[in-house]
Amino acid sequence: MNRRFALALAVVALLAVSTGCLGYVTGGEELTNETLDAEPPYEYDFDTERDAAINLSTGTRYTAVYNVSGVDEIRFYRQTPYAGDQPFEFDAFRYQYPDGEVVNGSEFRARGGEVDRTPDETWVRFGEEMEGGRMALSASGSPRRFTTLTYIEGSYAVTIPPGFSTDVPIVGHVSPRNHEIETVDGRDRITWDSVTSGSVVVQSYREADLLVFGVILVIAAVAAVVGTVYFRRQLEALRERRRRMGLGVYEDDEE
Repeated sequence: MNRRFALALAVVALLAVSTGCLGYVTGGEELTNETLDAEPPYEYDFDTERDAAINLSTGTRYTAVYNVSGVDEIRFYRQTPYAGDQPFEFDAFRYQYPDGEVVNGSEFRARGGEVDRTPDETWVRFGEEMEGGRMALSASGSPRRFTTLTYIEGSYAVTIPPGFSTDVPIVGHVSPRNHEIETVDGRDRITWDSVTSGSVVVQSYREADLLVFGVILVIAAVAAVVGTVYFRRQLEALRERRRRMGLGVYEDDEE
């Protein structure tokens, strides 16, 4: 039985190693032009003064616009606790030239740009004629718990959906702390003048969520009180039975 189990583990390990090696040999899963040319969930806002402008929605997608002036390449990846770095997956890639012309992913590649995925990351490399532009992409993300690594250094802005807030601690959280919040067209926009490392985290909530959290806290408090009262009554009943049986009550029980 032990030999069979050891053999099964060896086979699984061999398959894992073979798959990993094959991935590195082939350069990882190809990022197709169809994926890059997909339509974004909503229009990209290239008219931003921030180096990274992120727009969250109530759905499962968000958009990000990056100022890539002076940048030759960007390594997009996500960190996992057990599997190490993994490629950051995105679609609806767009590049805007300084003159305002916007091209999709396949045209970006045709003009000398590169978008390649390996087992560990996704690389975006800019051609010689792509100085001073901006790039945009769409990816999966929730406004209730949004996290992004600092792929570009500089000023950041994260706009959360209408009706969402980060004001109440515990249910609302923003990191790094040196941020400001302004309201633009009825939506909170969280801004940082400079982010150079680590990650940006925004945890927001709907105002209606506070009622739900409040009800949960009340129920938990009532349950705790009821449980404490029940425990004390059971303890007193046990002490009374011990007295009747002549066993006495130890000092530890009185405490």
